[in-house]
Amino acid sequence: MGIIEVQAQSTIAGKSDTTNHAPDRVTAEPYSSEKKVGEHILAFPSYLLHWGTRPIGWGVKWAEKKLPELLQGERAPYGVYPLFELGGDVGVAYGLLLYHNQFLRYDHKVRVEALFGSEEYNDFDFEYTIPSFISNTGQLNLDASYSNDPVKSLYGGNSSTISSEQLYATEELEGAIEYRNAISSSVQISLASQYWKMDINNNKTIAEDPLLVIPQQLRGTTSLLSFGSTLRFDFVKGTPRTFRGSRYIAGLQWNRSLTNDQFHYLTYNLEWQQFLPLPFLPNSRRLAFKTSVEKAAPLGDKEIPFFDSPSLGSSYNLRGFSSDRFRDDGSLLLTLEYRYPMWNFADIVFFVDEGQVFNKYSDISINDFHTSYGFGFHLISTKGFSFRSEFAFSKESSRVILNINPNF
Repeated sequence: MGIIEVQAQSTIAGKSDTTNHAPDRVTAEPYSSEKKVGEHILAFPSYLLHWGTRPIGWGVKWAEKKLPELLQGERAPYGVYPLFELGGDVGVAYGLLLYHNQFLRYDHKVRVEALFGSEEYNDFDFEYTIPSFISNTGQLNLDASYSNDPVKSLYGGNSSTISSEQLYATEELEGAIEYRNAISSSVQISLASQYWKMDINNNKTIAEDPLLVIPQQLRGTTSLLSFGSTLRFDFVKGTPRTFRGSRYIAGLQWNRSLTNDQFHYLTYNLEWQQFLPLPFLPNSRRLAFKTSVEKAAPLGDKEIPFFDSPSLGSSYNLRGFSSDRFRDDGSLLLTLEYRYPMWNFADIVFFVDEGQVFNKYSDISINDFHTSYGFGFHLISTKGFSFRSEFAFSKESSRVILNINPNF
């Protein structure tokens, strides 16, 4: 540390006066300063953050020199990328992503994902996007997927305990078509139709497990046909980091079983997202808040399949709990995140999730909320979110999350 002193020439009537002045020079006189004990205590969290993240900084500097293409923030028009997912429904999964964003002469988009997880889990997804469909602001999305999961857990409602866990296996086949259109710069509407075939059964892996298996009446194959619509109002600001504004999402979906006449129901959801920069600080220091309600309602004397009932517990909601830990006809979720930039391309995130499931709205109680909390790192590209790694905790369990999709 030092003091910089600059001596300049004076001018009179446009001429330099150097009679009694030496040439310009810079002098530095060192001095010392000391922090008080209280100041060190207040700065202790920053000390921990600084030294704890230094190895990451060294790694980034190495990558900038040796692998500059990884930090450019731009993805090529087409390519093949490895996939690794941790903290989802199956624990650990790995695979490949193949994509082409300028397919054919009309810049169609093709995306193929293949994931292979623990305990023989497989997930294959194919997406095809046609831009400027019907109108310049329209878009048509075609999606087909197949997955099988040999071990899933069924718990119960809001007051269920870990000891109530029951096991089952699934095999899913899904096909969907969706049309999106931007009504204005901030309003978008989508119409979608979906075919979903779900097989709920037992297998050898579950039979050898000491836990209970779901009862026979919940097993079997069900085919569902759905039609729905989603309206989205987007008033947020900030690129690549969203730092201010609101986002509102409302959706309604009609569902009916094709296999039999057992299931016939409506599902609707409402979501509000709010982004707010902290006062007196740069916009990149911001709070992100989300609240969402989802409700399934049977039509007539029909039923709702348990596997399509609203649930909480995933890498997107109540992140510290097991997958689908709580399930009922409705769910309520509140999430608060503090997002702080560590580098231009990375954020530190601290979050709290509060949620509960319910049968009727009158069942909602402040004493029934379940709490999840944690922290993580979000990578940011020039176009926005790129990748997230999070550590989530609750009174029952914890979860490590690595995912290429944002929470919101």
